[in-house]
Amino acid sequence: MTRLESAESASFSTRLRLRNGDTDQFRHVNNAAIATCFEEARMAIFQQADLAPCMAGKTVVVAHLAIDFLSEVFYPGEIEVRTTPVAARNTSFELMQGLYMGDTLCARAKAICVLMDAAQARPTPLPDAFRDRLTLTPCA
Repeated sequence: MTRLESAESASFSTRLRLRNGDTDQFRHVNNAAIATCFEEARMAIFQQADLAPCMAGKTVVVAHLAIDFLSEVFYPGEIEVRTTPVAARNTSFELMQGLYMGDTLCARAKAICVLMDAAQARPTPLPDAFRDRLTLTPCA
């Protein structure tokens, strides 16, 4: 997997506050909670107002998810998930994500997502506006 070197190299950045319920008895944030943080960051992208026309009647499903756990994450605190689209195909796209606590890269993920027609539950081609939004949006 490619490392996301800096916030400037990511297309999207999402800050999340860790919850006590995300932890084990040693205050480590557990692996399932890390996966949920990556999911929240992906969903934040698709819920943006300027993507609403592209997302009408559509859903996104994850066809493949790989996570590398690189460093412990401790509660309490805030994390940043940096997300960068790296490939787009006819009906699918690939996202690289890095989960940071401060300047430390704690986990990274690769997600292959498929755009689905919600009514037919079938893959549907990525609209040009969707492709443009994924590839041209800088971090805010």
